Amino acid sequence: MFLIAIGLAGLLFGVGSSEVRRFENAAARDISSRLLGVSKQVKVRIKFDPFQAIGGRLKSGTITASNFVTEGLPLFTQPEGSKRGRLDELKISLAEFELTGLQVKKLEARIPNCRFDFGLAQKKGQIRLTKSGIGTGSVEIDQRGLLKYISQRHPTLKNVQLQLLSDQIQISGTGRFMAFEAYVQIQSRLHSPDGSTIQLVDAEVLINGEKAVPLARDAVLKVLNPVVDLNRDLKLFGALTIDSVTVGANSLMATGRAHIPDHPLGTWINRIGLFFP
Repeated sequence: MFLIAIGLAGLLFGVGSSEVRRFENAAARDISSRLLGVSKQVKVRIKFDPFQAIGGRLKSGTITASNFVTEGLPLFTQPEGSKRGRLDELKISLAEFELTGLQVKKLEARIPNCRFDFGLAQKKGQIRLTKSGIGTGSVEIDQRGLLKYISQRHPTLKNVQLQLLSDQIQISGTGRFMAFEAYVQIQSRLHSPDGSTIQLVDAEVLINGEKAVPLARDAVLKVLNPVVDLNRDLKLFGALTIDSVTVGANSLMATGRAHIPDHPLGTWINRIGLFFP
């Protein structure tokens, strides 16, 4: 989606600033058309050397967007295409948006060494991302967004309360956990054991005001873990691999390695135009 199916012929031959602005505006309109939300805002900026652009090399492409809704990852590579074109760095900065039911405060990524089909860009004025490098990325979720997400994922939990503190999360509510129903209070760290999920670890659990025995404690955590699954629940398909999770006052941040994945259903779907018309 991002930097996909957008007129680029003029830019590739080193034209002036007016043509660059025209391309950037077209790119922003293309991105906006694939996002939902009446208040969505999208902007695209390109940096390039005119002589390198003739050979198909761009210094950077920066996409900023906010106040939108998207169901899963909106961008995939098409690895069967030519990799002659080079995008030295893809920068993504997204704010205040909803990703597959989770309200995200901020998502940022810097991905180097991307490739695109230069021949297609020359012939049809379109660009297809065909290879992604591995860069860095982060996602920030605030307390209100996480509470809403947990409540939606666990509709059997009632009167859920959540607070994010320094290095800790506190959750309380009433629900059914395996063979018992009770009011539970949890204080825990958040950690990613596998790079794709955020889970409650080293948790202290109270059940009806009493410290839970290990079997009951594990039953409660089994219901709530993982708190967030980037691939299964958010449909990111490995775009972000978490290295660390930081909890501060009223927000949590996951940071790690970022890249643009190939489409999980295969590139033949791209060729018949279901995802990139």
